[in-house]
Amino acid sequence: MFSTKWDAVFDHDTMAGIVNESFLLIHLSPEGKIVEANESFLQLFHYEIEDIYLQDYYSLMNSCQDGPDMWNMLGRGVRWRGESCLITKWGDLKWLQSTFIPVMEENGELAAILGLHVDYTDQKNATKWKTLAFQNELTHLPNRRELLLSMERYVCEAEQRDSRFAVLFMDINQFKSVNDMFGHHVGDMLLIEVGKRLSSKPYQGQLFHVSGDEFIMLVEDVSTLDRAIETIFSSFENGFELDDVHIKVSTSIGISLFPDHSKDPLRLIQLADQAMFEAKAGATNQYRFVDLSLLER
Repeated sequence: MFSTKWDAVFDHDTMAGIVNESFLLIHLSPEGKIVEANESFLQLFHYEIEDIYLQDYYSLMNSCQDGPDMWNMLGRGVRWRGESCLITKWGDLKWLQSTFIPVMEENGELAAILGLHVDYTDQKNATKWKTLAFQNELTHLPNRRELLLSMERYVCEAEQRDSRFAVLFMDINQFKSVNDMFGHHVGDMLLIEVGKRLSSKPYQGQLFHVSGDEFIMLVEDVSTLDRAIETIFSSFENGFELDDVHIKVSTSIGISLFPDHSKDPLRLIQLADQAMFEAKAGATNQYRFVDLSLLER
């Protein structure tokens, strides 16, 4: 059985026993020092109680957390519920769904803090890997997988509303020269900054980083298409200050329209890609719509 401190929270030994077996439990002093932990907690974090006795609980917390807010609430006698992340003895991270219960003296002073945790590291990691599967690892923008899923949704919604949307396929001109002259590190920094600038603009759509220096934007309201194109080009006007180097690049844009050019998402992407190459053959900062002759092929 865990500490008799639980008598302040649970009236019956049976209930205390159930809680003791079902949760990772820890008993802290008012100052946040570890006084006691149940076997489930110790096993998960690979400690003996002697290893952490009177150690500051905050030292176990990963730096990704905002600990002071939690301690301030507990000091006022307010329970804290939320996500917490602790570091095991072996250096692994464990994600917990946590409830901290302040136990107060009759005079209103904090007597102890009781923590109940449920390990949900596996669920957290599954969510993380699912997120990574649908975002570009460099810019963290939605990737090609997410683009295809989103286009299916755009098609369904457009058909229901009898409306149109645009696919803008963008390529960064001079990108290969940037990599050759300044190295791939600067090239990566350029892609990140381009993604930041484009995704910060008030478009009626969504930005995707599909591969290399290629980005796709879905513009839901085609009446805003001219403004979207103008804003994209203006994002490149002042160049980029990267690693003490001033980089000046431009972009070429190919555009396909649903349902004018196709109702198939993959075909719309292919046509926009081909239109982008037509734009790239001209001067910098050019855009082209789908060549209608391509639709006959």
